[in-house]
Amino acid sequence: MSDFHRISAAARSLGDLFADLTDLFGKELRLAQSELKHGFANITQAAVLFVATGMLALFAVLLLLVGIVHLIASFGLALHWSYILVAVALLVVAAIIFFAARAKASADNLIPKRTLVQLGETTRTLKEQIR
Repeated sequence: MSDFHRISAAARSLGDLFADLTDLFGKELRLAQSELKHGFANITQAAVLFVATGMLALFAVLLLLVGIVHLIASFGLALHWSYILVAVALLVVAAIIFFAARAKASADNLIPKRTLVQLGETTRTLKEQIR
């Protein structure tokens, strides 16, 4: 094979390598974008749950205050104890929702883990092919 054909084949191979690398990095960027979108979706859900928790806690505090008012105003037990019982139940529900939201709002949801692993594998593969 002549020098021209070897140089031409090497140039084509190098061109193919760069085209493949460009394609690979493009796909990895799309994967990272997808993972970030998923992370932001979790953060959005957490924010909605935090708002719901705040609303429930507000209603619970209002009911608790009304129950305390009824407790002081009337020394009977029926009406105010029912208000207090409902307020405590709402606070329990708010606590459950809060802990569910806090679990979704972790910073780990924003790290594109699969992309980082894939980039490491790509780097190792490139080092092997260059040798």
